[in-house]
Amino acid sequence: MTVKQLRSLLRQRELPVPGRKSVLVGRLKNNEGQNIDTADYKSLNVKQLQSLLRQRGLPLSGRKRELVERLQHGGRGRSTKTGPKPKAWQHREAKKDLKRSLLNPSSPIHNMTLEDIRNSDERFGQYPNFAKYYGDLKKQVEEEKRRVHQDDIAAAKFMKSNPRSFLNQRGYPHWNTHAAKALLEVDVANNLHLEMKPNQLRGTKKAYKDFPPEVFAKWVCREVSKQKTAQFWAYKRNKRGMKMYLREIAERVVN
Repeated sequence: MTVKQLRSLLRQRELPVPGRKSVLVGRLKNNEGQNIDTADYKSLNVKQLQSLLRQRGLPLSGRKRELVERLQHGGRGRSTKTGPKPKAWQHREAKKDLKRSLLNPSSPIHNMTLEDIRNSDERFGQYPNFAKYYGDLKKQVEEEKRRVHQDDIAAAKFMKSNPRSFLNQRGYPHWNTHAAKALLEVDVANNLHLEMKPNQLRGTKKAYKDFPPEVFAKWVCREVSKQKTAQFWAYKRNKRGMKMYLREIAERVVN
């Protein structure tokens, strides 16, 4: 603050105005415990209000009306407990949760008004500019969806124009699209891998013979390991998907 501003504050408090800047500042600090009327606060400019807030250890952000209210109700002195300042919106979990809801087509948020969304979570109420944050986030999500849709179209066109060959570079079929994969899942579920060696199991079905013995043996080991750990991973990751996978295999075993 300038000397002129300091003297203006001193006059408003009916204090002496002569002296250097350091003397004026000390005089104001010594008088800090005295009350100031609302009219006095309103007569100050933003910089003067922020200077008072800084002296009292209060936040400096906001418009003039908010600064005046903060001085009126925020207490005096640096010992005043003003509560934790909320994190910036872009770093809050509230923003991440709101984005997840916007990305979820079945979320009820799509049928809610802005006021209902604000009241649905107490964290949203901490931000006076929530309406703007929500509008910006909604535009961002819509743009991401549009880009993903365009990428999906481009990928589909590329795959259609460049179909994958039946054989891979090593000269045998791709396992993930071959009929042998589904057959082996059922055989392992029926514990046939315990009754015979991989090379013997390979001789039981024509589809298995499309793969070299060492390659087929590798896929047997992988499928056994996959089904052994299926129950464990059902509770650790993708619980619903793993249960569906086990149910499909069980249905094929029955059929």
